[in-house]
Amino acid sequence: MNRQGSWKNILVMVAIASTMSAALSGCAYHADLANVGPLLPDEAILDKIPLKAAVHIPESTRNYTQPNDVSSGCLAMHVTGNFGRIFAGTVEGTLKQVFDDLTVVSQPAAGAYDILVEAEMTEYVYKAGCMGNPGSYGIVKGSIRALDATGREIWRSQQTLKKSSFTGSWQEFVPESMTSLVGTWALELTSQPQIRQLPAKTP
Repeated sequence: MNRQGSWKNILVMVAIASTMSAALSGCAYHADLANVGPLLPDEAILDKIPLKAAVHIPESTRNYTQPNDVSSGCLAMHVTGNFGRIFAGTVEGTLKQVFDDLTVVSQPAAGAYDILVEAEMTEYVYKAGCMGNPGSYGIVKGSIRALDATGREIWRSQQTLKKSSFTGSWQEFVPESMTSLVGTWALELTSQPQIRQLPAKTP
């Protein structure tokens, strides 16, 4: 065999070895969230509030598609999709379980509802670990607050982020991690006396 043929064989073997290494490490893949929907907390744990409510989620959240990938020490991994759409669906679906009447609004208007809830996701951080670099996780960062019919803030959650350890697949994990934070917000919101005692004035 000539020298050129030998080099070709060596390159082929290196390529095969690299492919096998990537497969064994479980790191060389792309998770696409395009068809992933929101996951809602168990409705049984939420105490319903008999108010006419509105929820506002800014467009910056709805259009959020660039998570912060802090993976290191392994082959390139990418988790892509509309993170903001999943988050917005989680918030809206959860609040529909909290209030008797919920309207999604594009622009908040004081006085139009008994209560207005504003929620946003500011960042999604994920680390995709490998066998040699374990510890995959996701961090959801955001905020939520409630305003009364006059536009006065009556509650704001101090919980602004939630870190969850990776389980299952990214298509399952990302909505699960968002539900963890939104579910915490919903439990806090439904336990606030200043919210439960709001008068239901809006017809």
